[in-house]
Amino acid sequence: MKRSLMIIAFGYLILGFVAVGINVQAQGGLTARANQHPVNQSGVKGKILFTQTSAGLTVTGTSKGLAPTTAGRYISLVYDKGSNPGGPDVCEPTIPIDGMFVGIWISDADGNGVLVQVAPPGEIAPLGSIDTISIRDTTINDGFGPQAVVACGQIAVNP
Repeated sequence: MKRSLMIIAFGYLILGFVAVGINVQAQGGLTARANQHPVNQSGVKGKILFTQTSAGLTVTGTSKGLAPTTAGRYISLVYDKGSNPGGPDVCEPTIPIDGMFVGIWISDADGNGVLVQVAPPGEIAPLGSIDTISIRDTTINDGFGPQAVVACGQIAVNP
């Protein structure tokens, strides 16, 4: 039963990727990427892609090293321009910003994760005002603090 639900969830995510790809091509827009490197010896790594259009911000990601078969355990947040992709305050905000929450990761039985979020304008902070993005484990300190960060990456806006 659990496996069937996971297969259905991944099917919907793949359909979302296709729909997002078609929509992005039709609208154009500012794009960015962030390679996620492991933090706190987690082994989690991945890649997150962003497309900013007049319709909002689309964020898609893939990762490896998550706990197997989870939905909701891992989340991604974005941080202000003063945030750091490494060090003791890795992927922590230096000032509060609106729209930090990006989305929830779903992982398969091998710990491979996907993230798909299509957000209307203003729901997620726009590209240019954010500098890093994390993958956080909500089972560690309820997802708060640098100890909950399992991967972090600096956002590079494409020219």
